Amino acid sequence: MGQRSQFSVSALDWFLLAWLLVAEVLFVLMAPPAWAASPADLVARGQYVFAAAGGCGCHTEPGKVATAPNAGGRRIDAPFGTVYSPNITPDRTTGIGTWTDEQIIAAIRLGRRPNGERIIPVHPFMTFNGMAAEDLRALVAYLRTLPPIKKANLPKRITVPLFESVFLPAWLAAFAPQENPPPSAPTSGLARGEYLVRAVGHCGECHTPRGITQAVDNSRFLAGNPNGPENSAVPNITPDKDTGLTWSEEEIAYYLGTGNTPSGDVAGSLMAEVIQGTTVGYKDLTEADRLAIARYLKTVPPIRNKVSKKAG
Repeated sequence: MGQRSQFSVSALDWFLLAWLLVAEVLFVLMAPPAWAASPADLVARGQYVFAAAGGCGCHTEPGKVATAPNAGGRRIDAPFGTVYSPNITPDRTTGIGTWTDEQIIAAIRLGRRPNGERIIPVHPFMTFNGMAAEDLRALVAYLRTLPPIKKANLPKRITVPLFESVFLPAWLAAFAPQENPPPSAPTSGLARGEYLVRAVGHCGECHTPRGITQAVDNSRFLAGNPNGPENSAVPNITPDKDTGLTWSEEEIAYYLGTGNTPSGDVAGSLMAEVIQGTTVGYKDLTEADRLAIARYLKTVPPIRNKVSKKAG
């Protein structure tokens, strides 16, 4: 009568059972998810994102891909003055070697340096803001693997009084819409093509006309720019049958991978640079991604805008 049945449970038994359940839940929550990338996979993904961004060629001086890739110093002239691209190698004195991951991402996405200084928006942070968080993390992991190059950054020369303290903040507030990042990077289809064109590849920065305020006119997205970067004429790549891009999807994809046009011409100027990249460029994208880009470009509203190639 006074003995415990073999099926009865004491308070100690309940405590041990509860502890085991809690321990199991904690193990599941603290364990890395099955899809978590290894460090090598993360770097490889970051290298691919770097390629899809055109190899970030603005951060390399022309002719110095072999000797000083990504070490900055490229001159960029604008209506407000002259700026030079910064060193993005992991050198600890002249590059980004001492920046945290969060600080690098803030510079890429928000246009802010670790000291709070605003980055001049020749760096397309408004567009890069549309990159998925996982791609940004991978990109930072890849940037940390670049060979560190000690090369001092050149100071900017702003010629417009009160430009950085008054005019630039007002311009950003009024004229600089930002891309919205997706919860995760699309992996296929038109969504993938749109993501690569709008956010990672930042194609609109060169291929979209700019108005009198120098803001991109997204009502004419990708319709070409007669006064593009480095005073180049950038073509209309909307599918307008008379003035735009009329190549087939396969021809567009082939061009992005090789720089060769259907007519036998080759890409020149900045387009050649983003195809070749610095360490990697558009040429290193998969055929599936190049086709996704091509298919998305075919869905962009056609805009009639004849952009003539400049002489010389």
